Amino acid sequence: MLNEQQYQQLLKPLNPSRVAKRQGGGGRSLSYLEAWDVKAHLNRIFGFLNWSWDVLSAELMFESINGDKTVVGYKVVGQLRLHATGATYTEAAVGSANLPQRGEAHDMAVKTAESDALKRAAINLGTQFGLSLYDNGSLKDVIGRTLDRDTVSQPEGEPEPAVTDVSDGVPDSEGAEEWIGAMKGMVGEKNVPGLLELKKKMTEEKVTENTYQGMTLARWLDKAIASVGKGK
Repeated sequence: MLNEQQYQQLLKPLNPSRVAKRQGGGGRSLSYLEAWDVKAHLNRIFGFLNWSWDVLSAELMFESINGDKTVVGYKVVGQLRLHATGATYTEAAVGSANLPQRGEAHDMAVKTAESDALKRAAINLGTQFGLSLYDNGSLKDVIGRTLDRDTVSQPEGEPEPAVTDVSDGVPDSEGAEEWIGAMKGMVGEKNVPGLLELKKKMTEEKVTENTYQGMTLARWLDKAIASVGKGK
């Protein structure tokens, strides 16, 4: 099971410094994560020994000679496993290479396919692993919350995150600090109706997706309401 820090990290917006770009078809700019970055973030969130990536198969799809180069394509099927939770994600990808050395062409094609399969598997873990980028390159978290977590009681002895929690990665939106200040005041007063009215006002002014310290204002407000409710 995920601990609270892991869960909250997975719900943060994507740090723009992690996003790479390349030109796609029709001159479009495509946003993506590098395979090394995905592996680094798996280590950061789950720990060095708590995840694994296994190549289940590597199948030669095609090979031909193009002048002095060898053109090779491989299909790789791999499985990402999170040891603590028992979750597994299996994905496939085809990678190709066009190089002078035959061995290097085979090696590069396999590496490319393996990297793409890993990234596709990791996307199942949400925004921190590139899921939001499929929404026209958005950095905003596209999940928000999960119902299984909402229906499970907070583990005894584990405190609910406060509105003063700090996250990094995405610049604060203009005016976000004022909204947070309003939330803090109502949390101190244990004013749930006031928080609900604030939520209505934020929705009307379309600021719920604005970010403060790496998290949307909507998420901060949910935390505020939850913390007051538990304090009653």
